[in-house]
Amino acid sequence: MSTNRAKLEALLKLINSAAQEAIAEYEKNGDDAPAIDASVPHPLDNATDNIALRSAIRTLEGACAQLCTTLAPPSHTAINVRHDFLLLILSVLTSITQ
Repeated sequence: MSTNRAKLEALLKLINSAAQEAIAEYEKNGDDAPAIDASVPHPLDNATDNIALRSAIRTLEGACAQLCTTLAPPSHTAINVRHDFLLLILSVLTSITQ
């Protein structure tokens, strides 16, 4: 296995592990994990004291972002970053004008 493939496989393992940790945190609180098609907030959506859940989600987000950035063509990644930046600017401008 190539070094690059091994690094991607490590990211996939990290994503799976973090997702399993997040699911376990939801279940630890006596709830199911959020439904993909849920239209109402989950009871843990506003929880600020669940450090394990927040840590798992941060790891999941970072590993997913790294995997997508690594596998996507550079132009695709650049367009996504530019789009996010433009949305941030619009959000700031909207809050200033209100």
